[in-house]
Amino acid sequence: MKNDTIIGRINALVDEYGFSKTRDHSFAYYGGNANLGVSVYNRDKYLQLRDAFNTYPKRDNQYYILLYTLVLFGFNNQLRFNSAGEFNLPVGKRDFNKVIEAKFIKFFDALRAQNCSFSTKDFRNFDFSILTAHSLVYCDPPYLITKATYNEKDGWTEKDEMDLLGLLDELNNMGIRFALSNVLEHEGKRNQLLLEWLGNRNYHANDIFMDYHYSNYQKKIKVPNSREVLITNY
Repeated sequence: MKNDTIIGRINALVDEYGFSKTRDHSFAYYGGNANLGVSVYNRDKYLQLRDAFNTYPKRDNQYYILLYTLVLFGFNNQLRFNSAGEFNLPVGKRDFNKVIEAKFIKFFDALRAQNCSFSTKDFRNFDFSILTAHSLVYCDPPYLITKATYNEKDGWTEKDEMDLLGLLDELNNMGIRFALSNVLEHEGKRNQLLLEWLGNRNYHANDIFMDYHYSNYQKKIKVPNSREVLITNY
């Protein structure tokens, strides 16, 4: 579908369910503020949309429009499904504003300009033999010592971590560059497995300062206490 078609169908859902439009009005107009955003105003509307998605009967274009709209209005713009396959994130603080629409257009224009493909395979089943010395493999797995919606209920285990690190060693032996995002320390925890693996190899741990203080309104910690790194073999 064209950008205008997708945006039009998203806005049709916004109008149908009566969501906020901060592209036209401030948070205060909807009874919100910088901390709560428009979460209170949109909560009931969001739950209705979520129910409509979870009972939608087929995987057609509208299914994915519904899903994307849920992500737009959902908590931290994340994806989460329960064991029954139902989308179960709560409402978020933002809506489909002008900034997000501009990013949407920029992303899809760039995507259509490239020759690329996507898959949902387990990394252990990907055919890395198709890569060459000009390739770069970037890995951003769930962080073993942190909690997030995508890492609940053993979504990422020590075995997964070890398998991924072993794969990176294989890529290095094949002469293929890789970059791995991860955390070595977080809230008093240490990823000992990753630290030992890194200490026994000549890879490079590039420190990245990331302040997540404002990413979760429930978080009480006032100072950054994580060591996030980008590990590379080049």
